[in-house]
Amino acid sequence: MCKSNDTVGSPYQQRGVALLALLTLLSLFGLYFFVGQLSATQFQMAREEKSAAALAEARQALIDEAVTRVSINDAGYLPLPDLGERFGLPTEGEASPNFAGNGKDLSVVGKFPWKTMDTGLLRDSAGQCLWYVVSGRLQRDVKTDALNWDTLGQIDVINANGAFLAVNLAALLVSPGSALDGQSRALADAAYTECGGNYDARNYLDAFDSTNALAGQVNYYADSTNHRVASDSNNKQFVMVASYPHYNDRFTFLSVGQIFDPLIRRRDFRDAIGNLLDDVTFRAHLQTIVVAGSKGTDNLVCTSATGADNRELCKNWKERLFLAQLPSPSQITIDGGLSFTVCNRVLIFAGRRTAGQSRSTATEKANPANYLEGVNATSFNVPTASATDFAGASVFNWRTPATDLLRCLP
Repeated sequence: MCKSNDTVGSPYQQRGVALLALLTLLSLFGLYFFVGQLSATQFQMAREEKSAAALAEARQALIDEAVTRVSINDAGYLPLPDLGERFGLPTEGEASPNFAGNGKDLSVVGKFPWKTMDTGLLRDSAGQCLWYVVSGRLQRDVKTDALNWDTLGQIDVINANGAFLAVNLAALLVSPGSALDGQSRALADAAYTECGGNYDARNYLDAFDSTNALAGQVNYYADSTNHRVASDSNNKQFVMVASYPHYNDRFTFLSVGQIFDPLIRRRDFRDAIGNLLDDVTFRAHLQTIVVAGSKGTDNLVCTSATGADNRELCKNWKERLFLAQLPSPSQITIDGGLSFTVCNRVLIFAGRRTAGQSRSTATEKANPANYLEGVNATSFNVPTASATDFAGASVFNWRTPATDLLRCLP
C-alpha cells in the first residue's frame, strides 16, 4: 500500500506550518506597531489638549477681569504680567505693579498672574507655567490716551513664512513648552517655589538665539531687562509654527473685540453714554463752540463735562462724537419719530463699525464714512450739514451696536 505524501511531518506540511507562523508573527508585529503609533498619537493629542485647556482658562480669566471692573471707566484694561517681584520683594503669580521701564503704550511680557486672576496654577503639557503678553494700549497701570472698541492692540502673530495669523491683538497667552537651544530655566530665587525657574523671557519664549529667528522675529522684547518691555509703541510680531527646531511656543489669542463684546452688554455702559450725551453743561458747551474739523468736534473739550466719570468717558470715546450745524432749524428722527424740539445742531455718537468701515489709521479716522451710515453719512458735513435728514436711536443697545445715537441741540 502506497503512503500519501501529506503525512504529518512531511517537508511540505512543515513548510506550511512555518509560513502560517511567520504570517501570524508579522500580523502581531503590525498590530503592535499600529497600536503603538495610535497610543503615541493619542498621547500627543492629550498633551496638546492639556495646554489648550490651560490657555483657554487663562484667556477667559483675563476677559472676566477686564469686563467686571466696578467702574465702567476702569473696564476693558488688562493687568500687567507676573514679573517675579512686587515692591522689591520676590513673588510668584501676582500681577506686577507699575515698574521702572514701563510706559504709556509699551507692551510687556511675563508669566501669567494666576494668583491675581484666581485661576490656580496653570501649566502646559511640559509642566511649564503659562506666559502672557499684554499690549501697551490695553495695560491698566499706564493708561493709553483713549481706550474703546476701536483701539488697536500691538501684537501680531505670523507663521514661518511671515504670513499673518492674527493682527492687533490685545494680549497673547503662551505655552512655552520644553526648553530649547540654550534656554536655561534654573531657579533664580528660592522664593519661587511654585512655578520655579526664572523671569527672563528669552529662557522660555523662542528663539533663544536671534540667529535662529524665523522671519527675523523672536517671541520676546529684546534689549530690555529680562527681555520683557517693548522699546516703542509699534506692533510686535510673534512667531507660531507647527514644527521647527528652534520654536515650540503655542499661543491663544485675545482680541480687543473679545473684551468689548461682553463689556458693552453692561447696563452701566449704556447708562454712561446716555449720561454724557445728556449732560447739561456738556450740551451747552457743544451749542457754543465753533464747529470745525472733519467731525466738527475739533473744539470739543472733554473737561467741559460734569464730573470725573463723564470726562473720562468723553476722553475715551471722543473719536465717535460728531457735531454739525443744521442748514436751518429742523426736527430730526430719533427712535423712529421726530424730535420733540427743533434742533439748531445735531450731536452724533457713532456706533460700532460695520462691514467695509475701517478706523485704523489717522486718515481713516478722519473720514466720516468710516463712522456714519445711511442718511447720517449723506447729510453730515462740516461746518454745516448738507441736509436736515438725520436718524438714530436715543439709547445704546448692545444688540444693535452699530446704530448711531443722536441728540438734538436747540
